[in-house]
Amino acid sequence: MKEFSIYDFALKAAGGKVKDLGTVTHVSRRDFDGHTSFRFRAQVPALEYISLLIENGLVLRTHRGGRVYAGFEKLSRMEPVVDRYMRIADVSERVYVFGEPDWSPPRHPNMRVIRLAEGARLAREWFVVAVSPTLSVALVGVDEGGSSDTPVLEERTFRALKTSDPALVERLAAAADALLDETLPA
Repeated sequence: MKEFSIYDFALKAAGGKVKDLGTVTHVSRRDFDGHTSFRFRAQVPALEYISLLIENGLVLRTHRGGRVYAGFEKLSRMEPVVDRYMRIADVSERVYVFGEPDWSPPRHPNMRVIRLAEGARLAREWFVVAVSPTLSVALVGVDEGGSSDTPVLEERTFRALKTSDPALVERLAAAADALLDETLPA
């Protein structure tokens, strides 16, 4: 798990079927809905907006089905949105939260926390992968600066990919499931 990158996996799995938006200051709802798969370079607010669109879709459209995989780099980055994720866990089959263990999220029977080792590649990646009967979408991104310790979160820049291609989202979920298998005791 230490060397796995969900961002690199997504780019490779998507092949040439991804529109490149280049560097953007924001991502619009039109971009989100209008392109099955696109990649872009942006600062944190753009990733927060896409994450919010996915999270709201989960809360509004999921009914006890589906899985969600969310990477926060550090678990403390989940704290501002923990209530939303508790609601997502209420309406989802299972929510898996990945991050370095610098904070402990509240417990929920449908949520499992995956504690990442310091220095793991996933600990500098931001992702939300949602696989449900009513919503199949993913956002994966990697911090260009290589560190999640930048004092001003909003100034960090990520290379990211968003997809609503069901086959690609399922491949991302399968890759995340394989990581979960690695964390199970032998």
